[in-house]
Amino acid sequence: MITAKTVKTLLKTIENKRYHFLHKRNALMVQNKIAKKKGPLSVKNKKLADEYAVEVLGSRRYAPWLYVYTVWAGEFKEGWIPDNYYGGIVVPQLQGEYGKISFGNMMGNTFYNTELFPDIGYFVNGKWLSKDLQLVPESDIEGLIFDAYDEVVFKLDNSLKGRGIYLFDKSSFDIARIISLGNGVFQYRVQQHPFFDIFSSGALATVRITTVIDQANEVSFRSSFLRLGRSGQTHVNSNSLVSVPIDTETGILGTEGNLQDWSVTTVHPDSGQPFQGKRIPQFEKMVQLGLTLHKKTPYIGAIGWDIAIDQNEQLHMLEWNGYHNDIKYGEMTQGPCFTDLGWEKLWKKK
Repeated sequence: MITAKTVKTLLKTIENKRYHFLHKRNALMVQNKIAKKKGPLSVKNKKLADEYAVEVLGSRRYAPWLYVYTVWAGEFKEGWIPDNYYGGIVVPQLQGEYGKISFGNMMGNTFYNTELFPDIGYFVNGKWLSKDLQLVPESDIEGLIFDAYDEVVFKLDNSLKGRGIYLFDKSSFDIARIISLGNGVFQYRVQQHPFFDIFSSGALATVRITTVIDQANEVSFRSSFLRLGRSGQTHVNSNSLVSVPIDTETGILGTEGNLQDWSVTTVHPDSGQPFQGKRIPQFEKMVQLGLTLHKKTPYIGAIGWDIAIDQNEQLHMLEWNGYHNDIKYGEMTQGPCFTDLGWEKLWKKK
């Protein structure tokens, strides 16, 4: 007789195989896109990546993302963390269920005891709340939201990759529609710094800052990149974004970035503006903000902070990502970023 435990084990095996298959397929696509600019993966580097995947990370199934990183860098580097290794091994052990706290937008300002999240109010489980988590009658919510703003953003919980983001003004605000969309946060629209307008003036540009905490409980900054929108877009999302690495020491943009399909570009595709040599304003403050807030959640191993800067050079924390915070772009363009943390050994504990 097939037991429930047997069925559970079988389903887990199937899920695991599918997870790595999808990563392999995606990594191959990315590798091919980058190789058109950078050149193909050499036989020597492929062998080094395969050996590292097996001998250090425990399985050859982690090799495909190592191929990607190697094609970008032009050489293999020990210490890289493949994306599927991070999601399957590192995240469950260092982030766990507490990392999923970041899925809910409701607790931004109150959870971190800051006013840097541009929150105005929330809709959670059928309840309307102010930014200080006080219940608000449904009849009063529109007045609260538009008291000081003509247009607001409604962002669904766990709105990964820019999905689940909606714009409302007074004329388009619809309580019934918001209820149908589900839990989320209302935020005022940040008017971005002119620095980013030279690339794209539509969607709000954001800077991703990745911080980690080590075994000695020291918080540190590891990688950063800029995410830009495209012409005609209201916000940055995975279907249209342009990503550009940022030098962690200087805050200066890299020469090359990537379009949403991972093809390599040296300029923004709409404005034609080159990335090289341009320095992110208030970059050091962005890094310090991420470090300061991470110290308040030392039980989460790695956090990705999405920060915007407005016309007055004020910082705004749009969201934080404490679960699978997508380290692969930083690893590819700036890594290896996590060599001193012992992550490569975690598979032995699973």
